[in-house]
Amino acid sequence: MLSKYKAVFFDVGGTLLRVEPSVGDVYATYARSFGFKGSAKELNQIFQREWTDLGGMESLGNSSGKEAERSFWKRLVYQVFEHYGGLENFEDYFEIIYEAFTRKDHWHVFDDVISSGILNKLKNRGVTLGVVSNFDSRLHTILESTGLAQYFDFILASAEVGSAKPDKNIFNEAISKSGVSYSEACHIGDDLLADIHGANSVGIDAILVDRNQKHKKNGLTIVNSFQELS
Repeated sequence: MLSKYKAVFFDVGGTLLRVEPSVGDVYATYARSFGFKGSAKELNQIFQREWTDLGGMESLGNSSGKEAERSFWKRLVYQVFEHYGGLENFEDYFEIIYEAFTRKDHWHVFDDVISSGILNKLKNRGVTLGVVSNFDSRLHTILESTGLAQYFDFILASAEVGSAKPDKNIFNEAISKSGVSYSEACHIGDDLLADIHGANSVGIDAILVDRNQKHKKNGLTIVNSFQELS
């Protein structure tokens, strides 16, 4: 499936990693000592709504840098807890939670990513590997702490590039970094719009990771597990 490509790019959240056990659980665990008494399940639902309303990392547009990304997350976390009347000492809580998500104990590498050995196989073949992710600058630390950074020749986080998928610029930057032509690259991700349409819009082939089998083929290249990649 990947044998014809000289470069392969990967999305991170939902593709290589997931939050462990969930965003709501992590938020709730650290918020208890700040007066929070709600449920993690409800926090998850509120987080998803606020994330969607804010427009996710894409909302940063061409803004880049740590100040812009911290401002985005601070606003998001603040709005999540406003549903409960806010938190005591929110500033202190935010510093704790922002740092917490750089640690590997809150991230889980999908089992099939490890068992497939695909990153190692591609690396050994001499394929250029890159990360193309709608993420902030903590991505480097997260990939280091989870043991994945060693496989990649470059890591592009949207908040550092100033371009978020499906915008073309971040994919163009990946091609520039990899030194291959668009037809020689493939992007792998779990989001139909950001990953598949985004990559296809610049002429990069794309593979949709659909572990929960939510999508129909409709001309797409779909895998339900990294075990299907070769």
